[in-house]
Amino acid sequence: MLPRRQIDWVEVPRSPFCATIADMTPVTDSPFRVAVVGSGPAGVYASEALLDWSDNRDPSGRGIVVDLIDRLPVPYGLLRHGVAPDHPRIKGIARTLEGIAADPRIRFLGNVEFGRDLTLDDVHRFYHAVVFSTGALADRRLGIPGEDLEGSYGAAEFVTWYDGHPDAHPEWALTAERAAVVGVGNVALDVARMLVRSPEQLEPTDIPEHVRTGFGTNTTRVVSVIGRRGPVHAKFTPLELREMAKVEGVTIVVDPADLEYDDDEARTLRDSDRRVGQVCTQLEKWAGAQREAGLGTADEAEAAALAAGERVVRFRFHRSPVEILGSDGRVSGLRLAVTEPAGAGGRVRSSGRTEDLQVEAVYRAVGYRSAALEGVPFDHDSATIPNDSGRILDSPGGEHLPGLFTAGWVKRGPSGVIGTNRSCAVETVGQLATELESGALPEPAEPDPQAVRDLLTDRGVDLVDGDAWLEIDAHERGLGEAAGRERTKLPGRAEMLEVARASRTSPTSPTAPTARTP
Repeated sequence: MLPRRQIDWVEVPRSPFCATIADMTPVTDSPFRVAVVGSGPAGVYASEALLDWSDNRDPSGRGIVVDLIDRLPVPYGLLRHGVAPDHPRIKGIARTLEGIAADPRIRFLGNVEFGRDLTLDDVHRFYHAVVFSTGALADRRLGIPGEDLEGSYGAAEFVTWYDGHPDAHPEWALTAERAAVVGVGNVALDVARMLVRSPEQLEPTDIPEHVRTGFGTNTTRVVSVIGRRGPVHAKFTPLELREMAKVEGVTIVVDPADLEYDDDEARTLRDSDRRVGQVCTQLEKWAGAQREAGLGTADEAEAAALAAGERVVRFRFHRSPVEILGSDGRVSGLRLAVTEPAGAGGRVRSSGRTEDLQVEAVYRAVGYRSAALEGVPFDHDSATIPNDSGRILDSPGGEHLPGLFTAGWVKRGPSGVIGTNRSCAVETVGQLATELESGALPEPAEPDPQAVRDLLTDRGVDLVDGDAWLEIDAHERGLGEAAGRERTKLPGRAEMLEVARASRTSPTSPTAPTARTP
């Protein structure tokens, strides 16, 4: 937890996100009030940066309180619903976010949808400023024929299903023996790795029971990971790539021809950072293992692995999808244009040849898109909120809008790793702090922390506050403990809200409602 200056208001140490009216009501000067819309890593890191400014650089000494608002009943966004559940190191990041959220100056308001339950006009009434950190969860499209066939999916659709997103459809057809994943970033690796996981390997993870059941029907045998450029331009991180080799019962297949670099690719490999070299080295190790086994081609290596009862992840570089083929409305193949290098910068051109790959499912992992927010400027070309270092502009290259800020993927696009959001948030909060310090932001008309809760109650919002989230968290941990794992996620929004409501009505609950708690 961050070091905290003693601020002249009543503070009661509590659990994460559980600030109450007593916690947040000042004895003398009212603290600055900031809303952060979106409680994923970017939103939590923005909250951390706000408190750090308050503790160490706020010249007024007023302090700051943060309402962390999310349309889901649970916090942590991408960390909970966008990262593959077989990543053990994610637990460390989760603990970091939980530690930040434990500060009593942060209050969680979940199951609140901006633009419907709370508007931009409302925000101006209750807060000095707002930071939009709503992330990106819509899939970019390939723009090729056949993309809407049954069996053609966006990666985000699959990720949110296996991560137990409360709004995801509970069923997923894992009936394709051969699948293609289009894209060469970490999301593509996650999707490919999850497709070849066995139910037993996922048993220790926190996936909901309906997802666990779904993986029990998985018939996938071969997954092709497809990139239109060569390995030196892949976006994998070495750590993610190496994790693929740790999946028991899976053989990695690489075409040795893809590791023959032209002069521009060789120059890129020589001059780029270590990541590029490590990625290419790992691919070369797999190709070398094939040669040592006497398997001269990728086709031979794939056939040998299948004959041995293994599942296969096969990398296919210099292939660009041009059409998803179908039969009776379902995916039956993927037509690929064979590409070749066309100069510096990773440019490629078609060789004039095509290949038809037999697959029954296609997953596009070519990037996510953010969604526009009601009343907030949005650049549909880049799918981001137009901004200058986090200060929201009325249009790309336009004028600043006082009091409005953005952080995370909706600010800069879906790039970087989870930790990238921390520096991104610090940059944004630096801009926000400048406006606070200069007195450029007017005092909100209704600064009482209870006012926003009363409004949400009047609008019929089934609010999940920090106490209710802790009940959901405890319930999930209890389900996990009963099955010998750390957590089992609840399967949907309705189940989460049922637990949250029970926490407000139970006479034995330590979080039983007060007269003003909705």
